[in-house]
Amino acid sequence: MDFYATESSSQDTGMIQMTTDHFYSQFQTIDGYIVIDHRKDHFSMEEATSNISFYAEIQESPEGGWICTLNAIKAAENKNVSSTKKYESYYMILLDAKPSLENLLSNLSGNSKVSVSQPEQKDNHEDERHTDIEILAGTWAGEEFIDKILILRSGKGVIIYKNGAIMNVSVSIDGSSVHIIQTGRSNASYFPELPRAAALKNAASAPPVEWNLVLTAGGSLEGSKQTLIQNGNSPSEVKKGTVNVVWQRRK
Repeated sequence: MDFYATESSSQDTGMIQMTTDHFYSQFQTIDGYIVIDHRKDHFSMEEATSNISFYAEIQESPEGGWICTLNAIKAAENKNVSSTKKYESYYMILLDAKPSLENLLSNLSGNSKVSVSQPEQKDNHEDERHTDIEILAGTWAGEEFIDKILILRSGKGVIIYKNGAIMNVSVSIDGSSVHIIQTGRSNASYFPELPRAAALKNAASAPPVEWNLVLTAGGSLEGSKQTLIQNGNSPSEVKKGTVNVVWQRRK
């Protein structure tokens, strides 16, 4: 697959680049595809190869929110599909990335066209299930290698690392206890505390990163994080360990 730059007129170039990188990393986790990096190039039909070509279009909606279109083209077979969705929040694009990309490829192989679709509406039962999580919804920060943590009312979340990696997580709450766990495959960038060689060696077999936190009276989230840590003084040996963390809500 040839992966091309995102087309956008938005001035928020940092978010556009972050989303482009996230799409790229998500494609790398889909079995059966080798992704060729053309993120510095814009797609041109004249230069299309026999590979699948992919690029996204992201624009700000005049009514608020974002409009994201995913495009997959197989020029040699005269096949192309596109899928357009409107998102209330930019971070919802990140959360929806993996299933949207998988759906796009599935429709390309079936030679079908995906029409413009709207975000799924939550039913009343879903709202009831996640009422307690509303108190956590918002943006958090607090770890040395993490830029921000976004928790959504749906019980999903996104952790954005300072190295550019993006981790999807699920969030559950029981009273004042909060459990957050990684969803999807691990990659080495989820372990910036480790030497790079050790992270690359162990990421594929790593258990999901998870946090067990307590919502304090002061409004912070405090507790422990289970992740890979260095095993003694060896730069290449790691083990599953626990570190203490404190998250503060960003205003």
